[in-house]
Amino acid sequence: MAKSFGIVLRNHRKAAEMTQEKLSEKADVDVKMIGRIENFIRNPSLNLADSLADGLGVPLSQMIREAEDLRRKQSERKFTKLGK
Repeated sequence: MAKSFGIVLRNHRKAAEMTQEKLSEKADVDVKMIGRIENFIRNPSLNLADSLADGLGVPLSQMIREAEDLRRKQSERKFTKLGK
């Protein structure tokens, strides 16, 4: 789930044309932490994920749903490849 959330975070940040530094300011989160989440090094706590979602102006529930959908699609692709 951490990888999927990192991808969703990066996609929303880029869609908002926001740098990691700008999101850091808006969400009151260390810029290094944003990089670690986007690069799948760290898992955000719910409080941290909520701060990032607020900084992006996106509901946390939407970001979690998108991460779950992405993870499901990745799992389906792996399963399909194994079945060949």
